[in-house]
Amino acid sequence: MLYNYGMKQSFLNKMMKKLVKALDPRFEKYREKPMSEAENDRKKDRAQFEEQLTAAVKMERENYVPESEKELVQIIRRTPREVLSVRDRNLISGAMSFAKRRAMLVTMPREDIVFLNDSDFLGPLNLDKLYHTGDTIFPVLNKAKKVCGLVRTDKLDLLNISKDQPVTKIMEHKVVFARDDYTLEQLLAVFLRNHTDYVLIIDKDENLLGYAELNTVIAILFNREIKDDFSDDDSSISVSRREM
Repeated sequence: MLYNYGMKQSFLNKMMKKLVKALDPRFEKYREKPMSEAENDRKKDRAQFEEQLTAAVKMERENYVPESEKELVQIIRRTPREVLSVRDRNLISGAMSFAKRRAMLVTMPREDIVFLNDSDFLGPLNLDKLYHTGDTIFPVLNKAKKVCGLVRTDKLDLLNISKDQPVTKIMEHKVVFARDDYTLEQLLAVFLRNHTDYVLIIDKDENLLGYAELNTVIAILFNREIKDDFSDDDSSISVSRREM
């Protein structure tokens, strides 16, 4: 036991000497110096270290590239509101998720649609009933119960409509369709290339599921409703003199 203890003690002594020898150069500049000078040296070293650390962190941030959507979202959330407002955050959020969402998200169900038949007549009484529904667009069904047109009551010239005016004479014949599994990006493309604000949504079996409107898709894209009370867009004078 004594032999083993001596061996252990000798080993520890050798290790301590090596450790002191390795650390001596680091502390040599502090030896045999007044306390004030040594303290100043330590402060200078600390300041230099902090400066190098700050520079390294800055370089890391400048060169940092998020590797996933989750990391990007976290960066956006950490960004001060003075730099990125709530409105801008919503805009980024809506744009990031836009292409992943499906048309059914903005589809109003078929049960909410008020249909007309191609054999109907639109007189003042029937028009009054349509106005009281709150809608302005009404799909028209043919004898096969397929949509063959649209009646837009907000574009009708009421002075020129008689009580025996058939629906087929005043309806729009172009009807635009989109499928329920379209992404919102695909659905927006349908609106744009057909210059319309109203699309009927169907499934793969051509069953009518409902309808979608352009303003709803735009609201999803910007993550907020787009409002503007100005309505004189057809007047160049009004547009040019509009106060912003």
